[in-house]
Amino acid sequence: MKALPTLLAALDDTRLTFRCRAALEAHQARLAHGHLRWVAAHSPAVAARFRAAGLPLSRWRELPPTDKAQMLATFDTLNTVGVTLEQALATARRAEQTREFTPPLLTPRGPVTVGLSTGTSGTQGVFLVSPEEQARWAGTVLRALLPGGLRGLTRRHRVAFFLRADSPLYRSVGSQRLTFRFFDLLRPLPDLVQEVTAYRPTLVVGPPAVLRAVQDAGAALRPDRVVSVAEVLEDDDARRLHAWGPVVQVYQATEGLLALPCEHGELHLTEAHVHFDLEAVGGGLVRPVITDLRRRAQPFVRHRLDDLLRLKDAPCPCGRAARRVAAVVGRQDDALRLPGPGGPVTVWPDFLRGALAGVPDLRDYRAEQTSEGALRLLLEPCTPETAAAATAAVRAALARSGADPAQVTLRASTLPPPVPGTKRRRVTRSWRPAAEEIL
Repeated sequence: MKALPTLLAALDDTRLTFRCRAALEAHQARLAHGHLRWVAAHSPAVAARFRAAGLPLSRWRELPPTDKAQMLATFDTLNTVGVTLEQALATARRAEQTREFTPPLLTPRGPVTVGLSTGTSGTQGVFLVSPEEQARWAGTVLRALLPGGLRGLTRRHRVAFFLRADSPLYRSVGSQRLTFRFFDLLRPLPDLVQEVTAYRPTLVVGPPAVLRAVQDAGAALRPDRVVSVAEVLEDDDARRLHAWGPVVQVYQATEGLLALPCEHGELHLTEAHVHFDLEAVGGGLVRPVITDLRRRAQPFVRHRLDDLLRLKDAPCPCGRAARRVAAVVGRQDDALRLPGPGGPVTVWPDFLRGALAGVPDLRDYRAEQTSEGALRLLLEPCTPETAAAATAAVRAALARSGADPAQVTLRASTLPPPVPGTKRRRVTRSWRPAAEEIL
């Protein structure tokens, strides 16, 4: 990608830093007016949703939400570049098998970047990004993640990406002063440690579990910034990774770039480009329903995410009007359904994360609901002391969350080594009742 479009996108993103909430919402309304007219004219699936709901485009916020499964079911008529789901999946999977991620997919409307999500919510998603969208993504990320923003390009930066799959999307911001190296998660850990140490990155980007493993294996890095992606960044991970340098996180999914850090390290929703409706689900958590006001190759209009967010009410010292994310606490599928005094209750994953993060000498863990009243705790290390402390901490957390610990069986065992290339999920639920409703 040429540098000029990326630089212009970054400068435009600087212009769109709103300090007033009313001005931000007026900007969203202006974008939505033109964007939705274009999308409805070029995406038969989006136009069909408005017809089925009997709604004009001006009432787009009343459109019934869609989800990932519905997006994939209508993929062929949803995207506006003439790509079938079969073509997109074949291109992305071939790239992952060969580990050659550079060639774009040629479409009737030009080349597009294709990628896959890891499918942690049970459904593997696919995304399409046009060159224009790639330039805007690159400019926005460049401004947010480089120390000093665009002024950071006055010095050379070396970016190390630890990812399951490389993508031209990540390399699109490259220049003489900004170089990238992809460190393939499927390669042996000692090789990664040796190579990244020799590379001496100024920015390190990757899932926190992977970065922790690289750190524990002996990589003594001194980057200007550590950027957490792909997984929930928990407090214990942030503390450990801070030994390398300041730690920030990016919230990105198949559905787009959803939140970026400000100069104070606070995570803000990308509301200059994406409209967020937030559905309350209890426990102070919200589930986003997004409308991307920029993406055209693969439109996302009133699309419900699997993730749950906890927001901050207080204004940020940076002065931005975009809302702050206190935590991405995990996907809705991670919410547990456990027996309570009056019947089943929902236990949100952050209750268990907070409890297990405080267990002395516990380096890593996973909690899995395996049946109606059973939890399996996978611990590293799993000693009599850590097992006893983890069990006690979880029972206390269950009581605080409204569950009945006496009706829940806890079993502790050793956490197995991670499978290369998979995303870590610390709180999961493999059991499903016949009819389920998350409260």
